[in-house]
Amino acid sequence: MKSILLVCNEGMSTGFLCNKMNAVAKEKGMDVRAWAIPESALEGRYQEADVILVGPQIGYLTASIQQRVNHSLPVEAINPVHFGRINADAILERALALMGAPLR
Repeated sequence: MKSILLVCNEGMSTGFLCNKMNAVAKEKGMDVRAWAIPESALEGRYQEADVILVGPQIGYLTASIQQRVNHSLPVEAINPVHFGRINADAILERALALMGAPLR
């Protein structure tokens, strides 16, 4: 199973997006789990993930988050347009591409 960690200020704004991403993955028969946490809870939790997507509201922390996880996995800010539109398909595809995983 591929694990996609979404990180934001409080972990709440990404919660709805995670639910939608999980529903899309299930519809497409993908073995993927998206989950969200606040940025302050990153340490001790990132090891469960294959990729970290950073909410656009804290996108400025992307480089810092990469350092905090010792560059051990891909970290990227979520496209603000996709985030605002809750485009779970596009965000899921980007996460899989960052992991080098097949899209299907």
